[in-house]
Amino acid sequence: MQDTSPVVGDVMSTPPVVVRTHDSLWRAMDRFLATGLRHLVVLDDSDVVIGILEDRSVVAEWARDALGLHRATVGQLVRSIPQRAVAVSRDTLVQDAARLMIERDVNALPVVGVDGHVVGVVTGTDLVRVLITQPVVRAAVPRASVSSAG
Repeated sequence: MQDTSPVVGDVMSTPPVVVRTHDSLWRAMDRFLATGLRHLVVLDDSDVVIGILEDRSVVAEWARDALGLHRATVGQLVRSIPQRAVAVSRDTLVQDAARLMIERDVNALPVVGVDGHVVGVVTGTDLVRVLITQPVVRAAVPRASVSSAG
């Protein structure tokens, strides 16, 4: 029997929208506003994936020092955030990507091809889409009883 479990390549968002470590946070904010995305892939000048930049991190910096967005770089911000993310491949099972996101407490993962270059992003929203389109397999997990106070 063939395994039909969905893989990241089936659900990832493409093409990835990237920023470079040397880009200003202002440029990153501009990319967020122009695309409506919440996650950008951060690359160095050699196209190596450094991590994911979340819009909320840039907004937090903006609230702290709005003019600083012109001076601070994406690389400075990403290095100041404990990097919990790792990249996954197109062939990674969606379930494994979800587990990794929970373990690392991240909302998105970069997806890399066999050559190591970024090919997409898988987000929590992408994973929820799988839940609403795939048949649900129910595990035999006892449910906690709920009682109402009254």
